[in-house]
Amino acid sequence: MPVVGLVVKSINARKMEEFVGAAQVSNNANIKSVEEQTLVAIGRPSLKISFEYKSDYQTDKKKSFAEIVISGDVFFADGPNEKVIDGWKKEKKLPEIVNLNVINMILHKCMIESLGLSEKLQLPPPVALPFAQPNTPKVDTPSRYIG
Repeated sequence: MPVVGLVVKSINARKMEEFVGAAQVSNNANIKSVEEQTLVAIGRPSLKISFEYKSDYQTDKKKSFAEIVISGDVFFADGPNEKVIDGWKKEKKLPEIVNLNVINMILHKCMIESLGLSEKLQLPPPVALPFAQPNTPKVDTPSRYIG
């Protein structure tokens, strides 16, 4: 995997007001900047991709009542960086394979972190969690077929 690491620079979690009822949570990861940086640990240039991840909690009337914001950098080392940086400067886009690797890493790490923060703030989890269901015996119902 060309993603070398992820560094969290800031975490901000806040509940602006108490809310009881159905809540909608939207999770979003945005790339803020792309630049080249030499990583001493691997001894070669890599891409430093700055990001912001946000879990936004909204009422059914689209009013925000809480948010979790995590920002940091992803380090990506896989091949020539010039084309990626030039593409970012011109179109604010990353090549698809780079984008997929980076966004997946951001979502993976930040979802785990936001799950713990949502529990501390007594908010619904930002992703649906599985629940165990009791086994219910299957009831045989007689067929209504009379033919």
